[in-house]
Amino acid sequence: MILTLALSFGPFLLAWLAVAYRLPVLWRPVERYGLRAHWFAHLALALALTFLLGPVYLVVDAATGVPNLARLLGHGAVLVACWCVQVYFVHLAWPADSARAVSARGGVALVVALALLALTFRLAGIQEEDATDFTGHFSARPFVLEYRLVFLLYLAGSMLVLIRLSRQYAPIVRDRASLFLGLHLLGFAGWVALAYVVHEGAWATSERLGLSYPVPQPELTKEVLMAISLSFLLVGATLPAWGPRVGIPAAWQWVQQYRACRRLYPLWRDVCDAFPDLAFVAPRSTIADALAVRDIALRLVRRVVEIRDGRLALRDYLPAGTIATAHSACEQAELTSLDADATVEAACLAAALDQHRRGDVPSARDPLPAAPGGTDLDEEVACLMRVARAYASSPIVRAARNRGRTASGSVERAIA
Repeated sequence: MILTLALSFGPFLLAWLAVAYRLPVLWRPVERYGLRAHWFAHLALALALTFLLGPVYLVVDAATGVPNLARLLGHGAVLVACWCVQVYFVHLAWPADSARAVSARGGVALVVALALLALTFRLAGIQEEDATDFTGHFSARPFVLEYRLVFLLYLAGSMLVLIRLSRQYAPIVRDRASLFLGLHLLGFAGWVALAYVVHEGAWATSERLGLSYPVPQPELTKEVLMAISLSFLLVGATLPAWGPRVGIPAAWQWVQQYRACRRLYPLWRDVCDAFPDLAFVAPRSTIADALAVRDIALRLVRRVVEIRDGRLALRDYLPAGTIATAHSACEQAELTSLDADATVEAACLAAALDQHRRGDVPSARDPLPAAPGGTDLDEEVACLMRVARAYASSPIVRAARNRGRTASGSVERAIA
C-alpha cells in the first residue's frame, strides 16, 4: 500500500514542487531562451502526471464522455515535456540560430507524433475504462500496440538526445558543481527511461503476439522504472537552482579532494617511505587512510608538497635512458600529450624510487626533467592525479622499474 502511494503520488508532488519553485523564471530576465522552456517542461510533466492520477483520470473521462481520454492527454503532455527538454538543452549547448533551427525541427516531429498518437487512439476506439493497467488490459485490441509504440519511440528518441547532450555539456561546467551533478542525474534518468521504453515495448508486443512475458508483475516494474526516472529527472533539472543553497558545491569539493587524496596515496606513500623526514604525518595503512575524513584540504596540500619534495630528493637516482625509453613507449602507445607527460613523470619516479630503495646510485644518470604541473593548486592536483594513475597501473611504468632492476643486476654481475 505504501509503495503504491509512493509510486503514484511521489513523482506527482515532486513535479508540481518543481513547477512552483522555478515559476519566477517566467518574469525574471534570463540569459537563454531555453531556461523558460525548462519551466514549461516541468509544467507539461506535472500536467501529464495529474491526468494519469487515478481519481483525476476518472473525472476527466466522466466530464468529457470519452473513455481513457485522460491517458491520451497525459501521454501527449509527456511528449510536449520531452520536446521542451530538448529545447532547453540545445539552447544551452549551441548558438542561438542553430538552437532555434533544431528546436523547430523537433517541434515538427512533436506535431507528427501527437497526430499519430491521436489517430491510433481514435482507431483503437476503446469504450471501457482502465486507469491502471491500460497496456495489459487492452493489449490484444487493434491499434493499442501502435499507440504505445508511437509514444515509446518518441520518448526513446528524446531520451537519447537528453543523454547525449547531458554528456556533452557536463564537462564544460565541471567547475559548477550543482549544474555538473544535475546534468549527470539527467543522463541517469534518461537511461532509466530507456529501460522503461524497452520493458513497456517488449511487454506490449508480447501481449499482442500472445507470448509469455518473462518479467513478473510487469505493471509494477513499469511503475517503478517510471517513478525512478521521473524522480531523478526532476531532481537533476532543479539541482542547479537549489543546490548552492544546501551546500552542494562544498560537499562536491570535499568529495573531489577526498578522491584526490586517495588517488595520490600509493605514490605519496612510496615517496614518504623513501624519505621519512619529508612527511609531516607518516603514511598509515590503506584502510586507515581511506577512513581518515577530517582536514581533507590540508592533507591534500601536504600530499602535493611532499610528493614534489620527494621528487627533488630523487634527482640523483634516475637511471640513464629512462626518459628516452618512456617517451618512445608513449609514442608507440599513441598517448595524448597530457597522458604521455604524466606517464613519463611516473616512469621517472618509479625508476628512481626503485634505485633509492636498493641504495643504488647509478653511475650514468638522466637529468631530472622539468616537472609537469600547473599554475595553481587545482591544476597541480589534477596533474599529480594523472601521474599517480600512471604510477599505479601503466605498463610503461612497470617496464621502467624492470629496466632499472635489469640494468642494476647486470652491473652487479659484471662486478662479481
